Amino acid sequence: MTVVPRSSVSPVPTRRLEFIDLLRGWAVIVMIETHVVNATLTQAILESDPFQYVKFLNGLVAPSFLFASGLAFAVTTRRKLSDYLAFGPKLTKQFGRLLFVLLIGYILHLPKFSLSKLLTETTEGQWQIFMQADVLHCIAVSLLILQVLLLILKTERKLYTVTGVLTLAILFATPVMWGVDFWTILPWPFAAYMNGLRFSQFPLFPWSVFLFAGAICGYLYMEGKEGRIPVRAMKNDGGVMRSFMWGGAGIILLSFIIEPLAGGIYPTYDYWRFSPSFVLLRLGIVLFLLGGMFFFEQKGGVAATSPVTLVGRESLIVYATHLLLIYGNFGTFNFRTEVNHTFGYMQAFITTAILLVLMYGLALVWSRIKRGERKWKRAAELVTALAFLLVFLFGPGE
Repeated sequence: MTVVPRSSVSPVPTRRLEFIDLLRGWAVIVMIETHVVNATLTQAILESDPFQYVKFLNGLVAPSFLFASGLAFAVTTRRKLSDYLAFGPKLTKQFGRLLFVLLIGYILHLPKFSLSKLLTETTEGQWQIFMQADVLHCIAVSLLILQVLLLILKTERKLYTVTGVLTLAILFATPVMWGVDFWTILPWPFAAYMNGLRFSQFPLFPWSVFLFAGAICGYLYMEGKEGRIPVRAMKNDGGVMRSFMWGGAGIILLSFIIEPLAGGIYPTYDYWRFSPSFVLLRLGIVLFLLGGMFFFEQKGGVAATSPVTLVGRESLIVYATHLLLIYGNFGTFNFRTEVNHTFGYMQAFITTAILLVLMYGLALVWSRIKRGERKWKRAAELVTALAFLLVFLFGPGE
């Protein structure tokens, strides 16, 4: 007789949790602004004291994006738990999705978008840059780890218990990991995920902490929503979210308490790049942002046509496309090279607004294609993939 885990037969939400899309949507919107200003503003503005406040706020984008990805994983897993406990069509499809996200991450960093030039003109340094771990790499690999752990452990409770231990281990091991040049020890593709000493912007140490924390919070939210947490203050989803916000305040306080101690414990230490204190500070703020999105949805609701949630739902295509527009080569034209840090605030603001409108239009079109007949979605995917393949095989590839 097959024993079905308790949570696989529980009530599950039938509607989309819009506050997750709100959090992810705002993260994507601010991410676009961040990439625009970093690529266009003059060096004098970028190095000015007022811009450092903007830089701090922009620095909350990636933690929020990763956290929301973990939240979405937990919610999706609760709905499809029985399908994810053994290999079958749905689990295979899920692994395929995650590997596709990883593939997109690598494609975005190809030094030459031409097979012939890739094989004949790419230097060793360019290959190392290609191997870097960016945010899509971190998301895909972190989610693959969670998916494999669930397959092994079989229950959500065990999964998130182990994930909690893993999260703390990664958090406090990060400064140690950043003291080792793994590029001299491991193959480049694996070394890139260990730290950011060479090229990687989002290695697993410490960035996976935000995604794993999001997954744990997603699980606790679902448990509270279903009335399973034996704590009165967390007996429903609103209570759970208030507890998250109190937890966020506690985490922020903890980040300041441990900072004086951490600097003396670790032989390699950098507060702004990889300290546990700074990770905890941003995680606490993200918990407040999550609570704000949740109570905003609860109070006023979110329209089905909301640009923010739409961008959040279609974050992958928006993320990849806006990077191509800012950093990609189109023949001899490259936007970032043409601008070359000559913009002021107003020009950067206008550029950001134009790009946001374009990305909203893209998200709207793609969402309608997805909601339409399956054959049109497949046709759009096939045409896009074929176009990229033809350019990769026969295009100039600058």
